[in-house]
Amino acid sequence: AADSIRVVSENLKSRILNLKSSANVFVLPIYLDRQRIENAPIKFDTHTRYPWHFILLIVSRLAPEKNIDLAIQALSLVREHFPGTGLLIVGSGPEEKRLKSLVKKMGLEGAVEFAGWQDDLASFYKTANAFIQASFFEGYGLSLVEAGLSGLPIISTPVGIANEFQNGKELFLRELGDVQGFADAIIDLIENNQKRENLVLNMKKALETKLISKEDYMAQIKYNWERTAKYIKA
Repeated sequence: AADSIRVVSENLKSRILNLKSSANVFVLPIYLDRQRIENAPIKFDTHTRYPWHFILLIVSRLAPEKNIDLAIQALSLVREHFPGTGLLIVGSGPEEKRLKSLVKKMGLEGAVEFAGWQDDLASFYKTANAFIQASFFEGYGLSLVEAGLSGLPIISTPVGIANEFQNGKELFLRELGDVQGFADAIIDLIENNQKRENLVLNMKKALETKLISKEDYMAQIKYNWERTAKYIKA
């Protein structure tokens, strides 16, 4: 059994402690260069590439646990009220063929675009209108944090680091499988520009308290190694 375990979120720490683990569990989030993300240049506008008024963005590996079906189903409901809404999916993975078949089956061709794997995400994050994370599970949620730093309002299931933010203030949290809830949240963002701006501002403030510098990150790793060594000796 491990003597010390490093996890990237309080949610994961709670899960491990609930298993009655005797290991020393500490939380150290994934390091992110905040300034690099915030200052990354915009090279194109998604609104010039895709014919939608309101663009929903997913940045994810296309895998079953990412539950992208939910976002596609929610889009179908949203378009009954706002037909100018589209879903842009950035990423690749084993679910791509099945998801494209689902889009076709639901009559959403032209409303969903699979952009594939992209090395430069800044233009996607900074010119879309809202970020969607519908996952069944996330250890952390790197793309959610990148979206928040880039100024996107966020709708997420309560997974990973999303649980550490305030629902309705810093993001919208909706339960797993709640297609109607996701659709209603999207419609709320479409109809309320001020609400979008408030979510973005509050999320950026919250991230300032959660993300640490590279120096502090390395110091924390050193501290936890030293603490682990003392724990083993004890």
